[in-house]
Amino acid sequence: MTVLNVFESLGIIYMVFLLSVRIDIRIIQKSGRLAIVIGVGSFVLSMIATILASSFVKGAIQLEENLGNSLKTVAALESTISIHVILALLSDLKLLNSELGRLAVSSSLISSAVNCFAVTFTGNSSGQAAQAPPPGRFKHAALLMFLSLTFIVVLIVFGLRPTMFWMMRKTPGGKSPKRGHLWFVNIMLLGCSLLAEITGLHGYFGAVILGINTPATPPMGASLVDKIESIIWAVFMPCFLINVGRRVNFFSVGLKTFLTVELIIVVATLVKFVAIIIPSLYYKLPFRDAVSLGLLLNCRGLYDVQIFSRAIQQQMITDESFAIMVASSVLKSAIIIPLVRVVYDSSRRYVAYRRHTIQHNGRNSELRILACINDPDNVATILNIIQTSNSPQSPIAVCFMNLEEYVGRYTPVVIQHRLDSLEPSSSKPSKIDPMINALRRYKHYQKGLKSVHCFTAVAPFASMHDDICLMAFEKCTALVILPFKRADSPQIRTVTKNVIKLAPCSVGILYYRGLFMDPKPIFSRQLTISVCVLFIGGPDDREALAYGARMVENHSIMLTIIRFIAMNHTTNDNLIEESCDLNMINGFRMTCINNSNVEYITRSIKDGAETAGVLNAIGDDFDLILVGRRHDRHSQVLLGLSEWSEIEELGVVGDILASSHCASRASIMVIQQQASIVEGMTGNSKYTYNNNRIP
Repeated sequence: MTVLNVFESLGIIYMVFLLSVRIDIRIIQKSGRLAIVIGVGSFVLSMIATILASSFVKGAIQLEENLGNSLKTVAALESTISIHVILALLSDLKLLNSELGRLAVSSSLISSAVNCFAVTFTGNSSGQAAQAPPPGRFKHAALLMFLSLTFIVVLIVFGLRPTMFWMMRKTPGGKSPKRGHLWFVNIMLLGCSLLAEITGLHGYFGAVILGINTPATPPMGASLVDKIESIIWAVFMPCFLINVGRRVNFFSVGLKTFLTVELIIVVATLVKFVAIIIPSLYYKLPFRDAVSLGLLLNCRGLYDVQIFSRAIQQQMITDESFAIMVASSVLKSAIIIPLVRVVYDSSRRYVAYRRHTIQHNGRNSELRILACINDPDNVATILNIIQTSNSPQSPIAVCFMNLEEYVGRYTPVVIQHRLDSLEPSSSKPSKIDPMINALRRYKHYQKGLKSVHCFTAVAPFASMHDDICLMAFEKCTALVILPFKRADSPQIRTVTKNVIKLAPCSVGILYYRGLFMDPKPIFSRQLTISVCVLFIGGPDDREALAYGARMVENHSIMLTIIRFIAMNHTTNDNLIEESCDLNMINGFRMTCINNSNVEYITRSIKDGAETAGVLNAIGDDFDLILVGRRHDRHSQVLLGLSEWSEIEELGVVGDILASSHCASRASIMVIQQQASIVEGMTGNSKYTYNNNRIP
């Protein structure tokens, strides 16, 4: 038992420390009124209601002395909201980047800042209740605890934090900290926890304060997480869970005790829920979002259970109360998490009630593009494709978004970079400086661009698509461009798939190679660029044709349209789609009838094998090929090809062009048009990929 207790304490200390490292305390400064009202109100109102309820129960029912004395502690503990639990929960639900996630983090951090002191002093006063100290002595003890906390904060902020920054300066760029430095951080952690325990505070407070003040940026924060996290969850935390289970004895719980404690828990849950929903609705938060927020902030986790364990160790609550509180925490989490998944859908805020596509953009109107960069090597490719898309007749506005995984903290951020001057914005070098400098030069020297903006989205890959879709929605872009390579990590491909699924506009997947990979400006190497549009039919191919028509307004672009027609063509079941295809083709040919840079070719195809042969033959004839992502799976032109497709993001035709068997130097832009309002909300579309519906 001694070994288990030691491992349990170490596990809790390190778990709280690692979670605290990932908390960005600056979000309190950015919190709006709603987060402050929810954070303070949910704790204060819940505390008042539960203490009144416990006093009423204690006076109305004859209870055991220990249970009656512990009810106020139960009320205080059930009124808390833990930032550590909320962060872990939002990370599991992949809601960190959502509007609801940011509000939940801000509210829970404010609530934790308010209740940590109150719970500490309430807990200590409850623990000393059996000794019944004189009022003067209690005030003296509270003053000493406050001075102890102040001393620990000053020591960490002005002593240990500068030491960690000194360690970071001594670490070469891109390297991990020295082993001795990591050992010293471990000694700091254990020393702060011991000091907090000696001075009358919980030992975990030292770990929390040190974690919040630990630099989360590499090499310090990320290295600590990588080095420590595995052993914490594999060795120490199981010991904590074993000890919790060992202390829970349901057979000792009487009916009166169960009803009394459960009443306090229900009152705390309902009051917090109401205290969250009412301000949310007052500040115009949608009802479903308000309900989801109320559910999230009522969820319980390991951090709450360790607070309960601490309370029972100090005899602030009874064994029966502890068992009921732990069981209620497990039950609430088991109910709340599935409910949040059902009630809250972050993609609802991306539903656009206007068609944000190139086809519906208007011939001479501004074209807005969001170009994503997930690797420094993508910069030249993205700039080349933007330059190819820039026509003298129509203005173009570009928003660049650099994608970075956030490994140090849980809290995602979007950073805007200034491109007004060619001078760097900071004297401190950064790994994204070359990209920012390239974009500055591009904005300064490139003519015809109406506006250029640059952002960096720092978030976990699992929820990074939220930042991309939200930026596309707010900027009203018609096209999101995502670079793609076969060697991309599974995390990057997950981001791509999520954007394809949820984007509020059209999406272009750029499989880059050949001419577009050269870092030199594309028109400085050759006078003309050969672009090909492959037209089979459907909304995605119409969007690709609209993009090609936009490009050919630039006199340096040579455009070839190759239309594939089934040899034994019969009337399509969907006459509307076939009519739209014909209207698009005929309208384009009439517009470009006198344009010598445009060539129109028709190919009669009998089956998918012949289509594959044509695709393999044309690969070396062009610099860029535009093709739709989705097609009618029953089309004779693609018959039998979908079974051989490997990369879902590129669609059937794009996958063939990008395959290693296709000897091609051309870059490929696979385009998916934004779904219509009805299709986007119901998922009813005949254009599918591998028999899976595409919303």
